[in-house]
Order: sequence, then C-alpha cells, then structure tokens
Amino acid sequence: MPTNPPDEPPVMLSALQHYLFCPRQCALIHLEGAWSENFLTASGRQLHERVDRRGGETRRDVHLATALRLVSNRLGLTGVADMVEFHRQESEFDAEGRCVAAKLPGRGGLWRPFPVEYKRGAPKSHRADEVQLCAQALCLEEMLKVVIAEGALFYGATRRRKDVVFDPELRMQTEDVAAKVHALLRAGITPPPVLTKGCRACSLVDVCRPGDVGGRASARRWIANQVDEVCR
Repeated sequence: MPTNPPDEPPVMLSALQHYLFCPRQCALIHLEGAWSENFLTASGRQLHERVDRRGGETRRDVHLATALRLVSNRLGLTGVADMVEFHRQESEFDAEGRCVAAKLPGRGGLWRPFPVEYKRGAPKSHRADEVQLCAQALCLEEMLKVVIAEGALFYGATRRRKDVVFDPELRMQTEDVAAKVHALLRAGITPPPVLTKGCRACSLVDVCRPGDVGGRASARRWIANQVDEVCR
C-alpha cells in the first residue's frame, strides 16, 4: 500500500479526478494555480453549494452530513465530501466480521458511512468520478477505522444515483492515481498539451491552448501576458 511521505503536503481529492481527465489540467490547477470558470463549472459549483447549504440533518435512522472535511495521512489526501450518509446500525460488524460502523460525536448508537458525490453532468465512460468517490471512502475508513463497501454518485443531468462498489480493483486504481498526482506535483513540471475531444468542455482550454503551438507555454506565462496587456 502506498504511503505518502510525512513531510509532503496533502493534495486535494479533486486532483485525482482532474488527473484522470487530463494530467495537464491537474498540473495547471494544482501546481500552477490556474482556474477559469465556464458554464459547466459554474453550474457544477451551484449544485455543490445547494448541497452544502443543507447542513447536517437526521431522518429517522439516517444522518446526513454535508461539507464534511476529510483527510488521509497515509495517502496524503484532503478535501471535503459533498455528503456522507450515516446509516444507523445494530452491530459494529458485518456478516464477514468487518468493522463497518462507528460512533459519532454527540450521537448515540453506531453509524455506517456511505459517501455521496454530486456531479453536474451525466455518467462518464471513464472512472474519474468513481476514483474521486473511492478516495473519499479511503479517507473515511482511515478516520473512522471502518470498512466502507460502497457509495454513490448523483448526476444532475439524469437526476439519478449511480451506486459504486469499492472493490479491490477500484481501490488499487485510486491509490495508484494518488501516488501519480503526488509525483506530478513533486516534479513541478506541467505536462505538454494533448488535443482531445474532451478539450472543448474543459474550462482551461483558453489557458492550455491545446490546438495551438503556443499552448506549451505555462499558465504562469499566460497570466503574465494578460497582466501586461491590462497594465499597458
């Protein structure tokens, strides 16, 4: 199991999703600090804000916690979960003898965590969303000392949930991507642009300029040019 060096700062959970979508996008955002909002990111941000405003609430045997801070010291990850459903359990262990429920501060009984990530669009052909959700589960497992078998992705386009099982394959892929993100940020080098069909929906397309020879310039150079133009 990969372990993050203790002297290395944690990376955001969202970086894993960004890396699987495009390593260059991940570096532009998390290494160079570039960000540009388009309609897709704006509507996605509004969806997350609506979830966050709901706060914590309890419905019978389910406690809903929103904007929950997560961290994994082992993998060097940190971030915020859109929502974690805590389902009341009679037993701390499941039929296989695994610890699946934990006590929550200020609440009696035992509670089984079930992370839910909200996405603006529709289910995708790649597993970037599943990896981001699995990373949240790995953080919760480390924090609560439990095993989390599954979670869900809610897509705004379909208004439906997609259940995600955290099987060994997905767990291995998530840990592998976390290690690759750390290596990318540790190296401090932004990968060159590669033009793909996904570039059209990327909010950083004007910064990255993947179809332009000049697109290999870093985001810092692009930002500097914009500042020079404003100051003229």
